[in-house]
Amino acid sequence: MVTKYGMSKAVGVVAHNYEDDGKSMSTETRLLVESEVRELLQTAYENAKRILTTHQRELHGLAAALLEHETMTAADIKKLLVQLKDQANRSQIPIPLPTSQPILPTTTPASAAQAAANAAAAVAAAATAKAKSTAPAGP
Repeated sequence: MVTKYGMSKAVGVVAHNYEDDGKSMSTETRLLVESEVRELLQTAYENAKRILTTHQRELHGLAAALLEHETMTAADIKKLLVQLKDQANRSQIPIPLPTSQPILPTTTPASAAQAAANAAAAVAAAATAKAKSTAPAGP
């Protein structure tokens, strides 16, 4: 993004060959590129961390539900998120759910992280399967 497409205010709208690990650039340009890349990555990290922190309740609730059910439809996820939002709006006092719906188990951050990783893998697998099923047949 910074070297190939010139998407950087600091480096400018110019393309650089970085395929040789920056050996064809001056030391100053290489340091500028590396500084800009580091800043972009730090900004992306902080944004991701802010999103996960802001939606921590939803993340843990979804992870717990996935640990219990392994798979969930979009409708199930939406219903779960509405329930979590309703619980949060009611002063965060846990409200027993009707017996027809599962009660969300408590989770540890490690199990929530594992469930989130499993969910991401399931989404990736579903996307791959969909891409294979919609690919045109023949040469």
